Amino acid sequence: MTQPIRFAILDYPGAMQSAVLGLQDVLSFAGDGSGRTLQIDVLERFSGKRDAYDAVILPPSAGAVRVEEVPDLPPFLKARHASGSVVCSACTGLNFVMAAGLAGRRKVTTHWALEQRLRAAYPQIDLDTDRLLIEYTDLITAGGLMAWVDLALALIERFLGYGTAVATARHFIVDFRRRDQRRFRRFLPDLRHGDTAVLKAQHFLEGNLEEAINIPAAAEEAGLPQRTFLRRFRAATGISPKTYLQELRIERARDLLIETEKSVSEICYAVGYNDPPSFVRLFTRLSGLPPGSFREHYRRDAQHAD
Repeated sequence: MTQPIRFAILDYPGAMQSAVLGLQDVLSFAGDGSGRTLQIDVLERFSGKRDAYDAVILPPSAGAVRVEEVPDLPPFLKARHASGSVVCSACTGLNFVMAAGLAGRRKVTTHWALEQRLRAAYPQIDLDTDRLLIEYTDLITAGGLMAWVDLALALIERFLGYGTAVATARHFIVDFRRRDQRRFRRFLPDLRHGDTAVLKAQHFLEGNLEEAINIPAAAEEAGLPQRTFLRRFRAATGISPKTYLQELRIERARDLLIETEKSVSEICYAVGYNDPPSFVRLFTRLSGLPPGSFREHYRRDAQHAD
């Protein structure tokens, strides 16, 4: 007799109830259509003995996640992982994966807005927020708040087959293609880290993007020796000043593409770059689309919204 497939959805404090219920609905439909027995448990407590599960799923939270408020959850994940469960997280659920030490040196993903906070909390983390879904045999991480849909489809494909996953996607009218979320990415730097010298440099960089500013100039503005500045800047923001400046400039370029009629070359110069081809390559890498396609994408969305 075939063993039932067993999933556990972890309804931790603050978990988004629409995702908890949605995961139940999507996975249950897939189980009914596959001819396999699929058991889905929703767990609100994580201490004591638990049954073995094929997968345990961390839904997203609509608010900030505080791991210390759910101290039993990381040990629970470690125990389930050690027993052979696939540990899965969507968006903020990655906080618990990291607290349990399950990612190791592997790339993981989450919502891009959580990147700096997670890098500060877990310096060893290897984040790739360009990717909506990253799968390993024992770990699946998914990106934004609604990426639980993609996570559910990945689990369905893995445990119930590709055909069932396609049929489920069609039933719920969702895209089964593995999408790229870079085009939705925004750079939202932390300005509340408490290092006033670094904050002064951040304001300086933000206010002078169109100038030929460099890292020594930012260090001087902060009133710090360059080596000290580099160390403190990374500690406060989670990234190097060079990467920070690139992110600021590309974010500004996105705004100009959406809000103005400037050409790509004009925008290149307006955000402090002097080489349009290099600017286009950098923009494409960070945004997932070339500048012209990015502009068309947003204008098409605006037309549909109208």
